[in-house]
Amino acid sequence: MKKILTTVIFMLFLVACNASSTQKTKEIDVRVGLTGLTMEFLKNTPPQRIFEGDKFLVVIKVENTGATEIKDNQAVLSLGFEKDYTQKVELLESGTVKLFPDLKTQNTATFSLEGRSKINQKGGEEIISYNLVAGRVDPQSEFHSSMVIATLCYPYETILDTTFCMDTDPSNLRPGKKVCKLQDLSFSNGQGAPVTIPKIEVQMLPSQESQQSPAGYGKIVPQFLIFIENKGQGIVIKNDAVKEACTQKISHDKLNTIYVRAFFPGKDPGTEKSGLELNCEPKEKGSTAKQGYVKLKDKKDIIRCTFKEGIDSRQDPYLSPLRIEMSYGYTQSISANYLIQKTAR
Repeated sequence: MKKILTTVIFMLFLVACNASSTQKTKEIDVRVGLTGLTMEFLKNTPPQRIFEGDKFLVVIKVENTGATEIKDNQAVLSLGFEKDYTQKVELLESGTVKLFPDLKTQNTATFSLEGRSKINQKGGEEIISYNLVAGRVDPQSEFHSSMVIATLCYPYETILDTTFCMDTDPSNLRPGKKVCKLQDLSFSNGQGAPVTIPKIEVQMLPSQESQQSPAGYGKIVPQFLIFIENKGQGIVIKNDAVKEACTQKISHDKLNTIYVRAFFPGKDPGTEKSGLELNCEPKEKGSTAKQGYVKLKDKKDIIRCTFKEGIDSRQDPYLSPLRIEMSYGYTQSISANYLIQKTAR
């Protein structure tokens, strides 16, 4: 009997431990950090020294250290090199790595890459390899210092889920204790992306109806000043210019462009979108959508999002969820040097 009881207790202990472990896993927040995709040349690729006509490998490891999954081979990596000192370049296709369609050269690859998640907390990794053949050194020289440049372009997003105080009595005119008070929000750990929201200034504005009401009742209009900053090592680009940025020169108007949307919980009447969408400004020229649009200056900008429908000011203050979504493209580059040695002639 004692043996059976001991076994039962042991099994209950294991179940409790597993439940505790599962609960801890669910609590992990992968939307932290200030990076998206990162890349590096693998050791000795390219080699430090090669000879004319030698075939050599250039291998780049790309990791997704952020929280956005790159689907449908939307990430692009282009290898730049000195054409006068390179006889041939060949991409080695493997896994999701494929040659960029419709290009006559072999230097550009497309691929997909899983982001960080509760199941995969490290994120995805891809190895992109090229075979190069060294060209000839100038007749009057014994060697030539050459370089390869890897340029990465990809779509990404920043998502922030937080809570704020829906303070319907911002002037503290009512008697009694409030469950929360109006205050700004700050975020120092990022949102698992190179573009981050470090701060939100929360404002509760009386509507025109409230100002004109003799009793002071009406609606409170929540407004959010959202601070946006590129804290990564690369450049923000328009989300529809990702492939263009790695295959040709893009126009200045497609640099530093981010689209922003903000939501309250619930259902938007008359649409299938989740959440009550706020109106964000400024907007892209000609746009009638609630989505906002910013152009970063010195890697920073501010956008204003407002719930124009307002909240009944007679409600008690309460904590409310807020979701902000930012979509954009991103590009960054790394380089490596190598020496081409003249062979005996």
